Amino acid sequence: MQKVILYWFKIKANKAAKKDLTKYFNDFEIKQILHEYWQNYLQMKPEVPAMPTLGGSVMVHLAAMSTAFYLELIAKGKSKEEATQLFYDIAWQVYVKMGRFSWWLAGINNRNEYKRVLKATQLFRAFPFNSPSYKWKDVEAQKNVVGFDCLKCPVAEYFQSKSLSEFCTKTWCALDYPLAELWHAKLKRTGTIAGGADKCDFRWDSE
Repeated sequence: MQKVILYWFKIKANKAAKKDLTKYFNDFEIKQILHEYWQNYLQMKPEVPAMPTLGGSVMVHLAAMSTAFYLELIAKGKSKEEATQLFYDIAWQVYVKMGRFSWWLAGINNRNEYKRVLKATQLFRAFPFNSPSYKWKDVEAQKNVVGFDCLKCPVAEYFQSKSLSEFCTKTWCALDYPLAELWHAKLKRTGTIAGGADKCDFRWDSE
């Protein structure tokens, strides 16, 4: 199952990448980038830490794929800032598909905005961001706010091991904000594990 899921991500990411990379590279260079980053991921794959859940394993392997892609852009002459923005733009095109599907599921027989946001976040926490690979803690929040903390994030830990925590905060973590807008909510967060905090404090305001 993991291979099937990762293959889906690879196909969707490559399709998005081909469109965005045309601004900076020709067709031959794009094919080379997509080939080389994947070969680099395959070399990194044996060192990807094992996870106790399928979702956690998929996420950590995606983090490794992200690392390989980012480093390949750097190798092809893009600055850290340019490579980060390119990855963000490409990753969002894939992430939005996951977000729309969860939002659709959350809306079945449920039109209350708060309850729908609650259900959508629960779906994400059930898969792929599921325990015990991830550690979650529900917290009391204001009316119409879905609140919980992430106390353990294997993706943040992976990027930290590669000295790419800043890349993580500007891409993986940052993508939660447009996701919240997709879910008709506003995300309020004071810190992330990748950013050096002891937790990621998610507050999804559906008002």
